Formats: sequence, structure tokens, C-alpha cells
Amino acid sequence: MHAKRRGDLGKRPSSVEVQSGTARAALDHVAATFVEHNRPSPILDSRGKVHQHIRRQTAGYKRSDPPKRHEKAMPPIVFRYRLRMALHKRARARAHLLGGAVFFAMRSCEYTYVGKQDRKTRPIQVKDITFMTGNTVIPHSDPHLHLAESVTINFGDQKSDIRNEEVTQFNNDDPEFNPVAHWAATVRRIRSYPNFHPSWEVFTFFDGHNFSRITASEMLSDIRAAVRATGPKVLGFTSNDVGTHSVRSSFAMMAYLAKEPVYTIMLIGRWSSTAFLSYIEPQIKEFTGGVSKRMLTHETFFHVSGATNPSDDTPTDREVFGRQGSLRQRLRKRS
Repeated sequence: MHAKRRGDLGKRPSSVEVQSGTARAALDHVAATFVEHNRPSPILDSRGKVHQHIRRQTAGYKRSDPPKRHEKAMPPIVFRYRLRMALHKRARARAHLLGGAVFFAMRSCEYTYVGKQDRKTRPIQVKDITFMTGNTVIPHSDPHLHLAESVTINFGDQKSDIRNEEVTQFNNDDPEFNPVAHWAATVRRIRSYPNFHPSWEVFTFFDGHNFSRITASEMLSDIRAAVRATGPKVLGFTSNDVGTHSVRSSFAMMAYLAKEPVYTIMLIGRWSSTAFLSYIEPQIKEFTGGVSKRMLTHETFFHVSGATNPSDDTPTDREVFGRQGSLRQRLRKRS
């Protein structure tokens, strides 16, 4: 495990230490290989628990790990800038993908091409996108597709092993930054290509001569360019602090500042736990807006425990469990 920690076992040996979780995962994979070949796990003791020295070593690595650096959440102004500055067809296609992605807290591999490596998450295809007005499905060929009441995306296979999860966002009537309008523009663009098929991924692009894919690295360049143009005086951070994962951070922060319930943020962002809270950054000035005022809503509050009237029937603390005067003490006598 220490060799992995030092970076000795990678494809390209590095002097940079890997994170504690990565080192421990490598050890777990080795142990799993032993078990698959009917050999005892080398990391377990006689009681079937992880050896104490391994637990201590892992804990030590965690303490020395650098603080986890989350990619910053970006406000709507950054996405609007990207839309306004997208002057040619490919840039416009990327801007609509980015704008549509933030309303669904998408991972980069869901709407851009990230390479051929095996991934649990399947990219979004045109057939996964459904537009509706009321209870009526609007066909993709409808010229008024951008005016639909809502857009629903089926996410197919996901990293969380949940399949065919569907998320809906409604038309917000914003003429520029609108989930329905962005996905309608994307669907129309791809449907206009020769020999179109509904199973094509949303990152498919045709320049009039050749087909290509819109990549995550292109999207990263767009995001950082928009942040640079907006500037640290407005945002409080630089382009070095953002990445493609900032899309999910941005959704979580925007939704939280809009006072959306936690369960709504989790459902739309497809978080199966409160892990999304790590995306919400308390250092943002607007995070605590109104808190100091709401703290003074109740000028006083009364402690009920102080109102207990002693009586001759009050049991002594030797007869009951609990703190003197507590409800537990008053109700539960010692046996």
C-alpha cells in the first residue's frame, strides 16, 4: 500500500503521493484477487477484521492528505456569458449543451465525449429526451418544441447503478437560460444532420462535411474562458478553480440559494445521499443571507425543564435513571 501511496505503481511512476482512498482501494483489489483464488485475504486478521496496522496506516494517510479541493460553483452570469459569446455553430452547440446540463446537474460524461474508457454512466441520447405540455408528449419534429412546458431526460445506466432514472425540469420562461430551450436547440441540431438516428449521443456534431464529437476538454476551455471574462472581482475565484464538475456544483449552489428543499436537490441531481452538501460552499456571501435577521425572530425562549415543581412525590435520583428533573427521571423508576 505504501508503494501505491508513493506513486510507484502507476502507469507512469510519479513523485506525487496518491490520495489515501486510492492507496487503500489498491490494497482491497489485491485482497479480492486472493479471495477469488480461494486464498485467505491478506488484510484480515483471525477475527475477520482488517488488521489493526492497516487501519492505522490508512488513518495516518488520511490525516496527511491535502484538503479536498472541490471545483467552484458558478452563478448564472457565467453561463449567460457563454451563450452570448458563442458565435459559430460548434460553439453554439457547446453553449446549449452546457446550459442544458446545469439544470440537470449532469456529469461531463453524460453530455460530452470523455474518451473510450469503460464507464458505468451512459451518455445521453436524443431518444432519452422527452418534451411535454401538460400530459401531452410533443414530438421532436414540432416547430414549437422550445415552447414546451417541460423537458424530461432518461439517464439510462448511471454511476450509481440506478437505471432509467428520469428527471424533469420545467420551462422557466427565461429567454436566454432555459432548460427547455437548450435541449430543444440540441435536439433540433442533431436531427438536422444527414442519416440522423435517435440513438445518437447529444455530443454528436456535423460541420457540413464530417462528423465529430464535442469533448469534455472543449467544454472545460469554454467554462474557464467564461470565468476569466467575468473576472474574480465579480465571482471571487479564478478560472483555475473551476472544471467540468463545476456544473454539478453550480446546480447544487443555485438550487440551495433558491431555497429548494434538500430532497428536491437530491432528486434532480441524482444524489443518493447528502453527499451533495460538499458542493454547497458556505464561504459564498449569499449563503447566509437573512440568517442574522431570522435568528431574532423569537426575542425569548423558555426552558420547560426549569418549570418543574418539586413535590413530595418526586422520586429521588437513587430511584430513577436520568438527570435530576429530566423527563426520563420523572417517568422511569429504577428496578
